[in-house]
Amino acid sequence: MTEALAKIQDAAEADERSVSARSLLSCSPGPAARSIRSEPAMAAGRDQVNPQAGRDCVADVYSQAGITNPIEEIDAVECYVPFSWYEPMWMENLGFAEVGEGWKLTESGATGPDGKLPVNMSGGVLSSNPIGASGMIRFGEAAMQVRGQAGDHQVDGVRRALGHAYGGATQFFAIWVVGTNKP
Repeated sequence: MTEALAKIQDAAEADERSVSARSLLSCSPGPAARSIRSEPAMAAGRDQVNPQAGRDCVADVYSQAGITNPIEEIDAVECYVPFSWYEPMWMENLGFAEVGEGWKLTESGATGPDGKLPVNMSGGVLSSNPIGASGMIRFGEAAMQVRGQAGDHQVDGVRRALGHAYGGATQFFAIWVVGTNKP
């Protein structure tokens, strides 16, 4: 996934006129907010439910985008959720809920299509998981939300969306925030 993201970034920087490549990288408020992190899969004491690499990755993205209160500043999330119990886990890791509280967002309906923080309006990885492409699809879906091009699963008023991907033994992370304002 790192190589694919690097290729998109290189293409965007090399061709300022390339709307398709740049639209995913530079449609966020302020500088394009994107980050990649990793950590050893089997390190002693590694938190496999709330991985440090995920926390570091999202902290970097929020810093780049000037986000200080993600639950109030992100309008939609496309998150890599291959099993239903991952959603509450990632809500915590991404800073939308305190550790141990992510389930409350899901149970309350806050992460539903009409909730405070719609998650995986496209159906996410639970409805289709083409390994290798799944993470990039999350980014594309986030961009489609802010561009108003998500069709039947469009959420009204999305100005900022987060795209989230991970791989391996939940040790490789890539996260983007895209928005309606040009940098």
